[in-house]
Amino acid sequence: MILKENSNSIFNELYDEDFFYYFIKNFPNLNRTNILFGNSLIYKLNTVKKIDEYLNTKNMKTELVIMDNNVSMDKIRYLINFVNLKSNNLKLIFLDLDILNIYSLNSILKTIEEPPSNVIFFLSKSNYFVLPTILSRASKFNVIPKTERIIDLLIKKYHFSLNMSEFIVFGLNNSLEDIDYFISNFTNISKKMKNNIEINEDFYNLFRMFLNLKDYNINEFLDISEMLYKKYESFFTFKIFIKFISLFFRDLFISFYNDYFKQKIFFKMIFKEWENYIVNFKIDNNSFLLKISEFLNKLVIFNNKQIYMKFNKKILYTFLILNVYEILRDFYYGNYNLNY
Repeated sequence: MILKENSNSIFNELYDEDFFYYFIKNFPNLNRTNILFGNSLIYKLNTVKKIDEYLNTKNMKTELVIMDNNVSMDKIRYLINFVNLKSNNLKLIFLDLDILNIYSLNSILKTIEEPPSNVIFFLSKSNYFVLPTILSRASKFNVIPKTERIIDLLIKKYHFSLNMSEFIVFGLNNSLEDIDYFISNFTNISKKMKNNIEINEDFYNLFRMFLNLKDYNINEFLDISEMLYKKYESFFTFKIFIKFISLFFRDLFISFYNDYFKQKIFFKMIFKEWENYIVNFKIDNNSFLLKISEFLNKLVIFNNKQIYMKFNKKILYTFLILNVYEILRDFYYGNYNLNY
């Protein structure tokens, strides 16, 4: 199966208005180094492109350099030379810190910390782990897509239901790249109802198996992990599965608290009949949360594409699926003592 990473995104029109208007209001008297925190690269890049377009309308000559993929040492050297080259143009540099290794970062560190007066750095970061020397010199902004804007766009462009839109947006933490990828690869036009969108069958079946363990054995979970590996071994797929597994665990946990029924995004979308299954689980909050936290912490390392690519994908998928199976099995059959 060819998994599609959609470059012609419907989200190209979305940008962060708060940061955009902050820039307009304070330009040119603003920091030359800016860190844009948030898990959506498309959204941050759209915003910087919008700033570049605005400056051009004011008859300012700009040069926009985007480094968001496969940044080699040669490219870093080029960037350093470009930044230090004398010019009357305003140079806007969009640099994704997540893809830089320690050697690349060290080589450009001084340039980032003390850029020339005609250079503005926009440093993209998906988490808050940034070198203190950069943090101390940079202005910091949370540039995160607004949930209601994404949901509204999905309903208008794809004619998704509200439930489907909420499921995708909340499940993928507002990451426009992940949402785009999920729609391209894990949704289908319904065979029963024209223009109705359905969740991909492989995706659906995996979580149906998780919720109804008594009908399946460990070999069947090994089989589905191998199928997923062979059909969907992309880094984006693995990351998406982790996000939806986290949402699945969240809904499973809050199912035991009546006050939160309306917040069960996952079960509301995937399992309309979840009440028939949930009684099989014997969950106590302390043991469950500890077990899930330990498991998800092990997976954090694989959020980095470079690290993911170094590992055997078959082993990774087997590790992911079997760990979920074992955690659920213990609670399904009551292997933990209840603490109520």
